[in-house]
Amino acid sequence: MLSGFNQFAELIAFVKAVELNSFSAASRSLSTTPSAISKRVSKLEDRLGVRLLQRTTRSLSLTNEGTAYYERISQLLRELEEANDHLISGGKPQGKLTISTSLDFGQWLLVQSIPEFLQQYPDLEIDLRLSDRLVDLVVEGIDVAIRLGDPEDSSLIRRYLGRANFALCASPDYLKTHGTPSTPQDLVHHNCLRYLFNGQPLPWEFLIDGTWQTIAVKGKFNSDNGGALRNAALAGLGITRLLNFQVHEEVEQKRLKLLFPKLLPPGLMVQALFTHQRNLSPRVQVFLDFVTAYCASVLGYDIAASDQREQK
Repeated sequence: MLSGFNQFAELIAFVKAVELNSFSAASRSLSTTPSAISKRVSKLEDRLGVRLLQRTTRSLSLTNEGTAYYERISQLLRELEEANDHLISGGKPQGKLTISTSLDFGQWLLVQSIPEFLQQYPDLEIDLRLSDRLVDLVVEGIDVAIRLGDPEDSSLIRRYLGRANFALCASPDYLKTHGTPSTPQDLVHHNCLRYLFNGQPLPWEFLIDGTWQTIAVKGKFNSDNGGALRNAALAGLGITRLLNFQVHEEVEQKRLKLLFPKLLPPGLMVQALFTHQRNLSPRVQVFLDFVTAYCASVLGYDIAASDQREQK
């Protein structure tokens, strides 16, 4: 059984070395030397009788045993830190809150809410990480992730925030020059600007004669970035399909015109994901409450008519 200050220091050194992928970086973070970090990790491995890290001159990598051990220990240390913060702050939200979300959702929607959130909770610090890849909340030290679509990781706790609906649109100049399609089938005669996912254009579906049908659209410009597609549509290049929050202002200003809004499929679920439900830190709890209300206002989600219980 591990006990005492030395063992605790070994655990912290191991977790910090993994997070920063370097003994040198870990030593700077913990105000010690790289050799001290290396010795602490080696003592931990000797104590456990297993190798946790593979070392090279340039990098560190977790062994299979190290990966499993890191996930457990990093979570325990995080919960200990949250317990300390809760006790010291008297339940007042403070400290660093690490949030992960997609590039588009973060830039176009979430960032707009952060000034108001920090005004309400001035003792908080936000670490916002924008990436379209799926992050590991435990390994990467994420407090809350906001994802679009249905996440594959069933071990996470989920809070439903709303739904981002699809928006098919084009600029008035494009429609004036090339004509406005009367039916979804007419889109095959237009330059369609498609979103790339894993290198492939996403299909365009429409409700036609009571069934969902895919229209084989094509065009001369595709991108894996919503901003690029929006800008191309604004420049009159063609018709694009994005999510409503990506083109809300342009539609309101009549710089883009919506097409077939009642014939598009349901949009993507927006969910907040976190690792555990019991004893949530005050900073996580207030953010979940804030982002739930904020998304309700911008995505049109009725909180009062919904079931707000977190689900696994």
